[in-house]
Amino acid sequence: MDLVLYQTVLYAACLVNFLLALLLLFNNYEYRKYDIYHRSCKITAINYINFAIGFFIHGYLTLRFQNPVAASALSVSYFHVGAVMFSWSHTPLMCPNYLTRRIAIRDICILGVGIITYWLPIVIPLLRPYSEWPFAIFFLHGVYLSYMFLSNYYKTQNSIEQTTVEGNAPTWWTPETKRRLLSKHHSFITGCVLIVIFGLGSIAITAAFPTQVWPYTLLSGGGMLVFWFLYYAVSEYGGVIEIATYAMKINSLDGSRRKK
Repeated sequence: MDLVLYQTVLYAACLVNFLLALLLLFNNYEYRKYDIYHRSCKITAINYINFAIGFFIHGYLTLRFQNPVAASALSVSYFHVGAVMFSWSHTPLMCPNYLTRRIAIRDICILGVGIITYWLPIVIPLLRPYSEWPFAIFFLHGVYLSYMFLSNYYKTQNSIEQTTVEGNAPTWWTPETKRRLLSKHHSFITGCVLIVIFGLGSIAITAAFPTQVWPYTLLSGGGMLVFWFLYYAVSEYGGVIEIATYAMKINSLDGSRRKK
């Protein structure tokens, strides 16, 4: 019974993630003209596929039953890939110049070292008693990437909140526009915080209960709701990008008129 439930939940999570990936790739046509947002959707879709493949492998090979050490290594591997992709897709929405070549190389190097060390206990049996120790690489990298995202988010949030809707503000920048913008911004950060907690919490529970099946079954089931909410938040965030782009164009035109 445990095996059937375990596989059913994992296959369902796999299908949900593939569906969300397709929706992100083929929806929101009106916002595709914004390069940063379009790139974010593509990277997020690839990330959903990353998790879908991970869930499928878990369900098909039943690693949690057959080889808990390999199951934990697989989990932390695709969760680490997910953390890097989350950073690459979401942080640039707050800070467009964030994803530089240097940062990409840094993250890939840390990820590569992490994946190798996660799987070393499988190759070298003497290291199996210490198989959870390399997870520290994931936690440290994940916490740092989360910090960078949140710090950029709150800078953007404060900038929006401090923008006045009175005086010399453009006529389109009304209290209602500001309220809608902040509401979408809030939904976005809620989805992001949920996925961060889900990612870090899942690996913490996996490390604490490496041979147990039921925690991972519950996490996979709850994860479907988290991924759905994140999809909603990312989809809605296209409107924020549109308003921000329009605001920059208006400000640029106003600046040009003043110079003339």
